[in-house]
Parts: sequence; structure tokens; C-alpha cells
Amino acid sequence: MALVTIDGVSVHFGGPTLLNAVTLDIEPGHKIGLIGQNGTGKSTLLKLIVGEAEPTDGRIIRQRGLNVAYQAQELRYEPGATAFEEMRRVFTQDLQRQQRMHEIEEALATAPATERPALLAHYEKLQAEHDARSGYDVDRRIETVLTGLGLPEKAWSQPIASFSGGERNIIGLARIVLQEPELMLLDEPSNHLDMEGIEWFIGFLRQTRAAVVMVSHNRHLLDATVDNIWELHGRKITSWTGNYSDFARQKQEALALQERQYKAQQRLIKRIQFQARRLLDMARAYDDPGQAKRAKAMLMRIEQMDKVEAPDTTEHRFHANLSGASRHGHIALEVAGVTIEVGGVKDAQSPTSGLQSRTLLDSANLEIHFGQRVALVGPNGSGKTTLFNAILRHASWDNPDVDVQEGPFHIRGRLRVGKSAKVGDYSQIHDHRLPHNETLITWLMNVTGLRFEPAAALLHRFLFSRDDLERPIGTLSGGEKSRLQLARLVHEKVSFLMLDEPTNHLDIQACEQLEEMLEDYEGTLLVISHDRYFLDKLVNRVVELKDRKLVVHEGSFADWWQQRHQQAVEGRKGALQLHSQAQAHEQSAGAAAREAQKARQREQHKLRTQLKAIEGKIERLEARQKELEAKLAEAFSAQGTQSAKEAARIHAEFESVRGEIAGLTREWEALAESVDG
Repeated sequence: MALVTIDGVSVHFGGPTLLNAVTLDIEPGHKIGLIGQNGTGKSTLLKLIVGEAEPTDGRIIRQRGLNVAYQAQELRYEPGATAFEEMRRVFTQDLQRQQRMHEIEEALATAPATERPALLAHYEKLQAEHDARSGYDVDRRIETVLTGLGLPEKAWSQPIASFSGGERNIIGLARIVLQEPELMLLDEPSNHLDMEGIEWFIGFLRQTRAAVVMVSHNRHLLDATVDNIWELHGRKITSWTGNYSDFARQKQEALALQERQYKAQQRLIKRIQFQARRLLDMARAYDDPGQAKRAKAMLMRIEQMDKVEAPDTTEHRFHANLSGASRHGHIALEVAGVTIEVGGVKDAQSPTSGLQSRTLLDSANLEIHFGQRVALVGPNGSGKTTLFNAILRHASWDNPDVDVQEGPFHIRGRLRVGKSAKVGDYSQIHDHRLPHNETLITWLMNVTGLRFEPAAALLHRFLFSRDDLERPIGTLSGGEKSRLQLARLVHEKVSFLMLDEPTNHLDIQACEQLEEMLEDYEGTLLVISHDRYFLDKLVNRVVELKDRKLVVHEGSFADWWQQRHQQAVEGRKGALQLHSQAQAHEQSAGAAAREAQKARQREQHKLRTQLKAIEGKIERLEARQKELEAKLAEAFSAQGTQSAKEAARIHAEFESVRGEIAGLTREWEALAESVDG
């Protein structure tokens, strides 16, 4: 039975139709990649499925009680919460259950005997629920997921409000992973994950039993995890079986077949039309109704055909090239003895806390020659973007020696660019370069010096319409801002191009177009990216920021990754395997502890039963002792030999009962010392 059925759904919000009569099912366990150009309605579809938006027509049918987790674009969290506290909110019920179990354990120590069976029964029920939910290893599960996704341990106790957008994306994704839902809806989940984080996430998706619908432009992620591709194009969604590479092959084959069928049918139609025209000409020339009738039958045959539509190849593509400026010399970039230190910022919630500092680079060296294509890699937070910014702001030919303090960063060493190098850059953080209030055309004219018509023509090449020219930059989507930055670079004709996560906000088609532009680019390329497809195609040298040094690896990214991947997996200790091992260990340890507790409870119950039995015996013996005291007094008051013998017998029994009471009392005292409470 489908988890979700999308039945004839159409969507429009007073403007163009985004989705038109879409019908699809989400089956248990399926992994679905949702692809399509930016602005076509992918995120809208996720919101429809989770219930945050309603279709204009059609309906969304969800399985009753379905547990859905949705990774929204903006992270919602409790004000003031730290990352770890926010993760623990996922396990509120488990933590409440654990607290209730502790309360029952305390209550058992003092509760009357009549109440203990009910308390024990309730405790065992909660214990079974806790076992089923793996409630004994909550903190370990949180630690494993946060580590796997690449959020450093020192950040776990920091307020979420102090995190960057990328770090918040990781926290939101971690929360989804920990919820263990039946259906995950993920919108660009790999954005801002480092490469090891992406590999961990791939391992998680491959193991989870949950169904997944994932909007992503990360082709490596789609290849490694999904078994279906939903392609959103022309307001329709086509479902393709297999991963992204399967989809790309199948689509090309389908388009080629459709084109052959279309052309063959068009040739057939032209032949029939030609023959029909000849028959009509003959019918008119010779006044022959029979020929006219045959011609009409032929034309009717064309009308009754199942027409093959022409292949739709109308995807919007931008057209440009990054022609490099002329250059002279051999060196594009020299980094010599560069040290970058970052000072800590005082915690706003603890003004008295001391400043912390750390070294990102320590006497690092690097030389890049003109024409090389270099990937700068390293974990998030290692200093890649900081080094980029230092090169852009301070590297020069004439004054390469740097010793400056910029905010929390202290940069010193030699940063030299080639004498004739013309440097251009692309930033993943658009707001640093793009003013919100300026219009597209005004900004581009200002930064390029172009007049209105040439600037408008350049924007048009990057898919901006005439209506877009006067839009404020702040209203653009991430992908539109990316295209705007690329338009600027095309005009600048740079010989040394520096790109920081250029594919982060581009859809797959735009990524492929950018790759084509860069493949034809003849200048020097230095790029930060976590997109393996992108790097596999473009770079011939890898520089790894490792142990505060710049370590050079000659060869393709694929060669470096093959060597690095096993080391990275071992470094992270196979987070998924560690998670399952830790969970098994915790469950085993928890089970042993619970069995020991149950054995102890059984022993205590046995001791209390024995005490109760002894108390009953003592009560009966004390009652008998009172009876014997009365009989003994009566026997001593009577006269005669018979009465003396009876008195002696009663006295002997009295002493025996008193001795038995004393023995039972000692036994009771010894047992009572072993009983809790």
C-alpha cells in the first residue's frame, strides 16, 4: 500500500501553472530523486506532500498515522537552544519514559506490598517500550549522527542562533535522521556538507528503511542512493526507474527513439499528403469523384493517426564562454609561509568568557602555474574560504608580503599572483558581493561599465528576461544569483578564476552548462567544491588543507579521492557501522543491566515473601504462647499430682514456643538487613 498517493494534482498561485494533473505514488522504502530546473515547483511538491500547502486541483492521500519528516529551507528551533539540546527534543517521549521509570524504581523502595505488583507491571511495560525504541542510547545516537554529518563536537553546546546557514542545514538534516520517520522529504540535503559528510549521509540513506523523496542537484548522491528519478519538466512529472545515470541514459535513448519515430511519421505524413494532392489534382483535372474520394480517405488516415510529438528540447540554457584574458609568465599564484590565525569571539550569553583562538594555516606553501585546474579541499571550517578571501584581498605582484588583522583573522606571509594575471571570483555567499536593493541591470552596468543594451543582452544570455532587469537583487533565488555572478565573470574575461562552491544553488542543467563553459576555459582555475561530478570533470590537481598545511596531490580528483576515501572512512570509524555496533553494545549492556535488575527484584520479592511468612509464624506462635501462659497459670493453681504433671507439660511446651519465637526473630532480623527500604 502506498504511503502517499498524488492524485491528479495541479498547482498555481495566481500565476503560471507549476504542476498540471500530476499522478504518482510513494511506496514504502522507495528512494526517489526529484530533479528539474530551478523554479519549476520541486520544493512546492514537497510542501504538498507534507501538508504545508494545498493543491489547486486534485488531492494528496496520506496513509493514516504516517510519520513524515520534512527538511524545511529554514530551520525552526527553540530560542536559545544548543545543537545538542535541539537533537534531544527529537527524543522527548523517550526521555520522559526514562524519567518515569526512574520514578517507579524509587517508588518501589517505599511502596506498600499491596501496591508493588501494579508498579512492577507498569515498569515492565515501560521497559519493553524503551527497548523497542532503543531509548537507552539517545545521547550516543545523537553524537554519532552529528559526527557523521561533520558538525564538530565543540559546536554541539553552542546556541543554534550563532550558527551559519550551512551549519543550520546540517542540524536540520541531523534532526531528520534521528527522527527515524517512515517518509523523509529532503530539499537539497547535501548543501554545505563536506565530502566525508556526504559519504556518511549516502551510507545512511542506503541503510534506512524509510522512503525518501529528495530534491538534489548532487549527481553523485543521486547515483549512490536513489532507485527512481522523478523529472519535473513542462509542469509534468515523469517517473524513471534507476539512479541519475540510468535516467540520463534512458532519457537520451527515449528522446532519440521519439525523434526517429517523429521523423519517420512526418515523412509518412508528407508522402500521404503528396499522394492526396496528386489525386485531388487528377480529380479536378478529369472530373473524377473516385479520385477525390480516395484523396479524402488518405487525409482522414492522417487525422486518425496517433501523432508522435516532437521531442521537447526546450530546456532553458544559458549561452556564454569564459574567454581568458591574455597572460604572460609562468606563475599564477604563490603562497609562501602563510599563517592564518583566527581569534575567538566572546559568547554573547557569557560576556565574561575568554577569547579562544586557533591556527587555520601554519607556514603553508603552494605554487600554482598558469593553466592548471586546482581543487582546494578540506573539512568544513578548516579555512578554505578564508584562504580564498585572503588571496582576493591581499595577493598582488608588487606587494606580496602581508601582515594584516581583518576582524578575527590575522594573516601574514607571502601572497603573490602572476604579474599579468586578471583574477575573477565567484562566492558561495552571494550577499557579500550582491547588494539587495540594487536592480539587476543597475548592478551589472556598474560593475562592468557596460551601457544598458549590452548589459541587458548579457543578462538575457543568462536567462534573465526584460521583466527581470528592474528586479531588486534581494528578490532573486539562489540559482538566479549564481547566474548573475557568472554573467559578471563572462564579461570580465579573467585569466585566473577562483570559484567557491559554484554549483551550490544551480540545478543539474545549469551545473552541466557551467561545466561545459569551464571545460572550454583556457585560464587557471582554483575551485572549492563538494560536487564530485563537477570536480571529476574539471580538475587535474588537488590541494588538501590538512594539519594546517597545503598538501599537493598531482592528478585528477578521482585519483585523489580513491586514495583519500578509505582513510576518511577509517578516520570517521565507519560512523554507520559504529552506530549499529554502539547501539548493539548499548542494547546488550542495557539488557544485561535490566536482567540484573529483574533478578534483584525477584530476589527482593523472595526475601519479602520469606519475611512475611516468618512474621506470620511469629504471630501464630505468640498467640499460642499467650494461650499456654493462661493454661500454665490455671494448672499451677489446681491441687493434686495430675495437675502438677499437666503444669510441667504446659511449661515445657511454653519454653519450646518461646525458643522457636526467639529463633524466628533472629532469622527475621537477618533477612530484614538484605531487603531494600
